[in-house]
Amino acid sequence: MPIVVALLGLALAQTPPAGGEFGAIEAGEDLSVIPGIAAGEPPPPEEVAALAQHIGQQLRCPVCQGLSVADSTSPAAVNMQRRIKVLVAAGYTEADIKAFFIERYGEWLLLAPPADRRNMLIYVGPGLVLGGGLAWAAYTMMVWRKEPDEVPLPSDQGHAPKDRYEQRLLAELED
Repeated sequence: MPIVVALLGLALAQTPPAGGEFGAIEAGEDLSVIPGIAAGEPPPPEEVAALAQHIGQQLRCPVCQGLSVADSTSPAAVNMQRRIKVLVAAGYTEADIKAFFIERYGEWLLLAPPADRRNMLIYVGPGLVLGGGLAWAAYTMMVWRKEPDEVPLPSDQGHAPKDRYEQRLLAELED
């Protein structure tokens, strides 16, 4: 019985929230209007699909991992792409449409977020880590080269005669 309750709770926890989340279109919602922003001059009808595709390539699907709205076939992405096309046909600019979706979903929706002070570490961090690692490796190698051997070879101390291979190697190194 506890397993059934746990599975039921897990199933209920994974249902998408209501209220327009995940690209769902609410009943009675006008798809061609962005509240608070006036539409401009609509583009020619032959350019609407290309502009909508371009904008959809820049927005992340809220359900899929790493796919753009234009590339995804999930219902949420299809609804978002349809909404983008309607907004483009109504005369909204790319910036207006992006701002609408960012306000609704957050900045994570952008596949290529703009570089600013808040997320600059994402862009600079890997270079800093790589540079620090290379500096540490170079320092460690310099220290190792300066350190004398703790245990010299018996032939270096004069306790054992040099074998013919060691003599040949030393002769080649001296030349």
